[in-house]
Amino acid sequence: MQLMVVDDSSLVRERLANLLCGIAGVQAVLQADSGKQALDLLRDDTSGAVRFIVLDIEMPGENGLQLLQRIKSSRRDICIAMFTQHANSQHRARSLDGGADFFFDKSSDIDRLETIVRQLAAQPH
Repeated sequence: MQLMVVDDSSLVRERLANLLCGIAGVQAVLQADSGKQALDLLRDDTSGAVRFIVLDIEMPGENGLQLLQRIKSSRRDICIAMFTQHANSQHRARSLDGGADFFFDKSSDIDRLETIVRQLAAQPH
């Protein structure tokens, strides 16, 4: 399974990539620092290998909520987890209403995110 981490913070992207690439069944963790780069990587993913995206809400340019809707409109097969430090009820509701499969708080939900990725990576594609 391939994953993608989309966050404008290189520290967050690298930390998550290092954590998630050590999970059995995860072949690669792509990284994007913007919505544009994420969409470019998805366009290049002609085999549909990317199955899970960790997506930040607050990014310069196109925010994560806008990107969520664009990805879900063309790739309903991708599981998306919003991963944000702005984990208020309004962002949670907008994310889940917009098609997010999961919503995690960066400050307290890293273990939950890792558990979900382990479960997905263990499933046959």
